[in-house]
Amino acid sequence: MAMIDPPIEEVFKMAGSRYALCTVVTKRAKELLLERPEFFKENLKIKPIEFAANEFYDGKFTLVKTSRD
Repeated sequence: MAMIDPPIEEVFKMAGSRYALCTVVTKRAKELLLERPEFFKENLKIKPIEFAANEFYDGKFTLVKTSRD
């Protein structure tokens, strides 16, 4: 898995901004490390951040936008 797949420009558009993308994907990567640490220890070529980016691109989780009223 590489960050070329999914296309990074497409993922930016889905998130709305680079900051939002970094925040949501990083949070999910941390969750993955807590949920399945043995998976990433066994599969050293798969990075949690790449796995989370692919999940976001595939629509397995979304970005929740809140208003600051």
